[in-house]
Amino acid sequence: MSLSVLRQRLAAGGFMRHVATLASGAALAQALPLLFAPLLTRLYTPADFGVLAVFVAWLSNLAVIATARYDMAVVLPKSEPEAARLMLLALAINTGLLLLTLPLFWPWHDAIAGLLGAPQLAPWLPLLPLGVWLAGAVAAWTAWNNRQRRYAANAQGRVVQSLGVSLLQVAAGWSGLAAGGLILSQLAGQAIALLTLARADVTARLPWLRGHDRAALLAEARRYREFPLVNTPHAFVVAFQDSLMLALLSALSGAAIVGQYALVLRVLKLPAALVGQAVAQVVFRDLAEAAASGRALSGLLKRAVLVLAALSVVPFGVLGLWGGPLFALVFGAPWLAAGEIAANLAPYFAAAFIVGPAFMVPMVIGRQRASFLFVLCGVIVNLAVFAAVYVAGRDAMLAFSVMAVVMTLYFAAYLAWVFRLLRLRERSDV
Repeated sequence: MSLSVLRQRLAAGGFMRHVATLASGAALAQALPLLFAPLLTRLYTPADFGVLAVFVAWLSNLAVIATARYDMAVVLPKSEPEAARLMLLALAINTGLLLLTLPLFWPWHDAIAGLLGAPQLAPWLPLLPLGVWLAGAVAAWTAWNNRQRRYAANAQGRVVQSLGVSLLQVAAGWSGLAAGGLILSQLAGQAIALLTLARADVTARLPWLRGHDRAALLAEARRYREFPLVNTPHAFVVAFQDSLMLALLSALSGAAIVGQYALVLRVLKLPAALVGQAVAQVVFRDLAEAAASGRALSGLLKRAVLVLAALSVVPFGVLGLWGGPLFALVFGAPWLAAGEIAANLAPYFAAAFIVGPAFMVPMVIGRQRASFLFVLCGVIVNLAVFAAVYVAGRDAMLAFSVMAVVMTLYFAAYLAWVFRLLRLRERSDV
């Protein structure tokens, strides 16, 4: 066996081991909300879940700008001091945003809730800056652990967050806290995750934070400026999609369908994205290393896509065939519509799950601007198709079905585009 073949096999083994570590943690983190969901759907109403969904959607929108996406650049530099400066930038910007938004949200939460078209959020908006800071810090430490190959710590962070949120939501539900219990538990779970992710660095007293002068930090900020300038609006558009969909559903169909869709997001879309992101983390780290050493990237991406495709067949197939009855059985008869929505959207969720690692590639090869335009078109098409079909037929399920078909084709087109970029890159390197 040649040395190059041996290295490839060892690399493949390491890839699968790291994927298994993160995916198993993400799968357990996904399973826990599903196990607790039948109890939670009996402790909370669809309206309660609707309030949580709107709060989390806005939190997610702001969280993607909390670090100016410098956390996503942490895995790219060859040197540790350079990566440490990017991590410091991410944490500093995140804290700066907290200090900026706290004075805004506390006194004027009623007015802001009115502007957002969600007056039911008013009592909880003062907590939004804290939630955004926690989400930004969790994202930064997840990226830092990814660079340090602390995949077990990232897996543990996901599991303790999921378990903590679920247990606290059950306790809050028994206490009659309604939507407030869901939101407070969500924030507490983020805090638990952050402590788990940062434990190794805090124990070591954060040595990598020291010894960086202002000029060096500014130089890093300029060198990786595409992350705040391009990747941040890219991520914001993707996150804002769920907020727009919730607002669209509320305007077209009313609060009941919003609550049903919120359950689908809670028990299906977000957990599936969690597992996909676990694989994407390993892929991103390996792609960055391969690009830095001049190796081909298409093989790494192909392997990741095949792994996710294999993982998706059974769960999304079952969901597409029996989503309605399954949701009614597990969560109770009032949630049958949520199961029907999930069944209609199964192809869309499966495609997004499989293609997830492809969205890491433009960050590595310097094609973030083109990727942003591609994604922006996808979001516009997604919402426009749903709105057009619903307005034409007044049938939400039909609108979800057509949207799923269109978005599955979109994800296939994005994957083909990324592979074409990689083939062109590899030919030019020959």
